[in-house]
Amino acid sequence: MESMKATFAGGCFWCMQPPFRMTDGVIDSVAGYAGGTKPNPTYEEVSSGSTGYLEAVQVTYDPEKVTYENLLDVFWHQIDPTDSDGQFADKGSQYHTAIFFHNEEQKRIAEVSKKKLNESGTFNKPVATEIRPYTTFYPAEDYHQDYDRKNPDRYKEYKILSGREGFIEKTWDGPQEVRVYATPGCSGCRAVKEYLTSKNVKFVEINMAENEAARNFVIEKTGHIGSPVVQIGNEFIIGFDRKKMESLLKTIPRK
Repeated sequence: MESMKATFAGGCFWCMQPPFRMTDGVIDSVAGYAGGTKPNPTYEEVSSGSTGYLEAVQVTYDPEKVTYENLLDVFWHQIDPTDSDGQFADKGSQYHTAIFFHNEEQKRIAEVSKKKLNESGTFNKPVATEIRPYTTFYPAEDYHQDYDRKNPDRYKEYKILSGREGFIEKTWDGPQEVRVYATPGCSGCRAVKEYLTSKNVKFVEINMAENEAARNFVIEKTGHIGSPVVQIGNEFIIGFDRKKMESLLKTIPRK
């Protein structure tokens, strides 16, 4: 079966590209602009909110490995679908959420998925995400592509401070990753990372020596300024506490 495309607008495309890219069966995930009419819009034009374009991600996927329903699940789990003004810290029409269907089957599946979410009781307000026919998509400038890889510290800082990360954790019962807040040369940090690796636990290392926002975040949450600090869900572990990590890791997905 040939590859297919799906297009989703979920607010800032920096935060929407990685979850799709990491989904099995996804061949490509491109940040860009969808739904407007002006040829080759620029970031500055779209950011003005006057072009009709939404920041979006276009996904190329293998339907034999991942279904459109699966992609919709990824989409819903990254956004606040009840926000009709934008997403988190970003407000304006360019940050509205939308599902752009490429064919009638995608439209049908999207409508069923939206109805299920509305009836699930997850939110106390109706889902505001629009289901719209796909018309246009232009890739964003190169510096916006894979922003999380090119600027990992700034990306993590933005995702936390914008409120998106906290919303995802609160709404969907736990984070998508374990975080190790570390500093260079820290023997305890090395021990924590070796332990998590031995347990096949996926984790993200954040260098507190270089990331002031992460440093302030840890101090605010724990009152502690040293390292390592391990975050699992809403719990923080100071130092290498094997017993506490073993207890909290039971609910964390493995590699």
